Amino acid sequence: MVSKGMKRYRTRSDAQSQLIGNAQTEETLNLEELFGRAAPTRLEIGFGHGQFLSNLAASHPDENMLGVEAIDIRVTKTAHKSVKNNAANVRLFNDDAHHFLRHRVPAQSLNRTYILFPDPWPKPKQRRRRYVTRSFLLDLAHAMQPGGRFIFASDTHNYSLQVLNNLSTLPGLWRNCYSGSGFEFDIPTRFPTVFEKHKKAEGCTICYLMFERTDTPAGERVPWQAPTPQDSAQ
Repeated sequence: MVSKGMKRYRTRSDAQSQLIGNAQTEETLNLEELFGRAAPTRLEIGFGHGQFLSNLAASHPDENMLGVEAIDIRVTKTAHKSVKNNAANVRLFNDDAHHFLRHRVPAQSLNRTYILFPDPWPKPKQRRRRYVTRSFLLDLAHAMQPGGRFIFASDTHNYSLQVLNNLSTLPGLWRNCYSGSGFEFDIPTRFPTVFEKHKKAEGCTICYLMFERTDTPAGERVPWQAPTPQDSAQ
């Protein structure tokens, strides 16, 4: 069900459409052609209502911002926010996160990747639907430049620890930027997401991970398995 406030995003203006890429293909993106320039590129996976990505883009006009989101109406909403912020350095895609990462993102093209408050699927029987798996993180390792950073945040702590464990099964590919426990709680953020604001207002503690890509070549990918409609939900 689409709320009354979201109904205005059913249609797209020409300015919004220019920021939205074609998702009906598996062709690897040519980022220089897509953005009309060569520049450092950041990716947000599951950008939700677009508050973080549109603000990030506006504050870093010299960088390219990619975003992928499974819910189409949120793509239009984020395009609206980006146009409002005069952020022309954004390109948005409506696609399954893992499919986009595996098939569309060029190798060693990203210098930052963000996954902020993904759907936690909190019940034990639902956890297979969480998309930040070992296979996903291996594909992310292929997409990241050496020295590039992966940032993950969730109020569901066992999800953060699951991601931390999955990263540890890819030895040599990632360096943990947080010494000791390997994670941090309640770090101040410059551009909080809608979900982050809500969770902090509820008194939730946020767990953050940050890993840096090493220069070790990524290994062979796990054979591709197309996600089911349930599994592809963000």
